[in-house]
This record gives sequence, structure tokens and C-alpha cells, in this order.
Amino acid sequence: MKSVDFTEESCKFEKYSIKITVDNTYTVNSADNPKKYDHTLTPSFVQRGDMYTVLDISVAGPNSYSLALIGSYHTYQDSCAILEGSILTVLQNDHIIRIDLDTAQIIKEYEIDMCGISFGIYSVKGGYIIYGEVEILKLDLDYRTLWSFSGKDIFVSATGKRAFELTKESIKLYDFEDNFYELDYDGNVLKRRVRFFK
Repeated sequence: MKSVDFTEESCKFEKYSIKITVDNTYTVNSADNPKKYDHTLTPSFVQRGDMYTVLDISVAGPNSYSLALIGSYHTYQDSCAILEGSILTVLQNDHIIRIDLDTAQIIKEYEIDMCGISFGIYSVKGGYIIYGEVEILKLDLDYRTLWSFSGKDIFVSATGKRAFELTKESIKLYDFEDNFYELDYDGNVLKRRVRFFK
């Protein structure tokens, strides 16, 4: 099981160290869960009977504890979170959850208007990029959509190419039909190579 680990060099100056994995053994409202958590958080959008994914968040720092974050079934642990000081921002498909690690409480929830499933959230100058199955979004620092971009097919590569890549100057994308797109951070298309089939 691959984890998101914020203990690497890029976060050595952060107040907290975070490790995130998916807990496939957790059952909501069960007394028999194999792992016991210090805190369990359920965002308001999660309703009884929903299918869900549980993120196991290990927090080390001034306050060290384990936290179970229940959320959308379509939550992916890779690139699902951004750590900024004592605030952990977590992408759970079409919702963004902000957690204050000092108090282990949800402080804000945002709903994203997007088509398809979202795979990851990335901090960029002036906001955030959301890598989605159907759309790429740029959000401002208040999580409002600045622009969105869609290709001819889903942003998943069938040829083994990297479907989504952030570079210093641009966002590079391949879709399922092997079409290539390059955008700048204002959402302008810099390059587009589209395959035509007979």
C-alpha cells in the first residue's frame, strides 16, 4: 500500500509530519475495528449508507496522534493532501476538507463543481490545481474555480505515458486516446496534438 508521506525533505520545515494511507479494514460505527484512532472525523457531506474511503492520517509534531478521515469512496491517497503549517488540506473527490492539526478538527469544507472523479490536489502560485479524470481545474486561494479544461477523452494514459505532469511553466496532459495537451497556469492551451483515426 503506497502512502503519502510528508516527512520527506520537501516538508522538513513544517510544524507537523504527516503520513497518509487508506484503511481498508475500517467500518463506520463498528466497535471491532482493528485500528483504534485518537480522532475520527466525518465531513458533513458524508451521509449514512454512502460508500466511503477512510484515510488513516498519522500526525507527528507538537501534538502527535492518529486520525481517521471518512470521505468519498473515490478518494485517492496519492497527492490527496497539502500541508501548510498546522493546516492539512485534503481532497476527497469533489470535496476539499481543511483540518486544523492543532485541534484535530475540521475547520472548513468546500464542494468542487467538476465532472468525473478527482485524483489529486497541488499547490501552485495563486491557488491550487485539481487533477481530475475529465477536467483539470485551477482554484484560487479561497477554492473558487478560476478555469477548467477538458480534452477529447479522460486524462488517463493507455500507453504508459504520464497522464498528468506539472512543470515550472506548464501542465502537460495525455488522454486515453493518446492526445497531448500543454496548458499554462492561466488555462491557456500552449500545445495540442490530437490523433485522428480513420
